Amino acid sequence: MQYHAPTKQMTVSLENIESGAAAFRFAIKMIRNAAGLSLEGDERPVHMSDACHAEQAILRGARLLGIDLGAAMPGELDVRKA
Repeated sequence: MQYHAPTKQMTVSLENIESGAAAFRFAIKMIRNAAGLSLEGDERPVHMSDACHAEQAILRGARLLGIDLGAAMPGELDVRKA
């Protein structure tokens, strides 16, 4: 990310956005692996575990940065290929 002083704007390269999205997906995959949860994104949890809350925080953080990972709730995203 770079700050461009003349326009007072932040710029982020497409490469950095894509790398950031991949890192978020990989983090979700590792959290699910550690918690013994499905990587397929087949269902949302009925009861939120600590792993689910961590995934929700990653999804929200990505969304706040303007990155749509393809899911809004824990358990929706397929991270098998992350």
